[in-house]
Amino acid sequence: MKKIGSLVLVLVMAASMAACSDAKKVESKSSGTTDGAEVSRSAEQTTGSEESPAASSDEETGSVDVTLDTKDNFVFKYENVEITLGTEPTATLEALDKIATAKKLDVPSCAHDGTDHVYTYNNMVLTVYQATGSDTGYISGVRLTSDLMATPEGLEIGMSTEDARTKYGDADKTTDTTWVYKRGTSELMLTISGEKIIGIEYMIP
Repeated sequence: MKKIGSLVLVLVMAASMAACSDAKKVESKSSGTTDGAEVSRSAEQTTGSEESPAASSDEETGSVDVTLDTKDNFVFKYENVEITLGTEPTATLEALDKIATAKKLDVPSCAHDGTDHVYTYNNMVLTVYQATGSDTGYISGVRLTSDLMATPEGLEIGMSTEDARTKYGDADKTTDTTWVYKRGTSELMLTISGEKIIGIEYMIP
């Protein structure tokens, strides 16, 4: 059983690294920025000698400070623990540790220069992004993994798009397979199949 568990872990890491590689290839071909994103990350460097006002580095230690505006962001609730997208994760992880056990996996970030720390709980996966050179990170994603977990507004996997519209209004951006709601520097993405919600995920784009 241990050999099987180790093999599964290796396969997951390999798949994650392959996905990251493909994502970065696509990103390198695009010169545009993420629509509506007002997020400052240490990995996003300004041109020339200018420095991003939201990201500063310590010349002596080489560390990078990352700041996000989180006051209007989505807040998810796991049992009695509030999880605010974009916030520093230490207090949230400590609160979660008191009520649940998580499996942790560290993988290269698909979208940015750094590491995604992925915590898998019952019915939820929480991701913390840590930029290269940063001493800490921020909560960059929350994904619901079963219909036993609902958003604070009461939306669950398996509900209809009409349920989503009733609870959140019209989406800010839609495709044939996704509805995206924006709040502050965060987003709530619903994955759609027909008129049924098959995925619910919060993220910092």
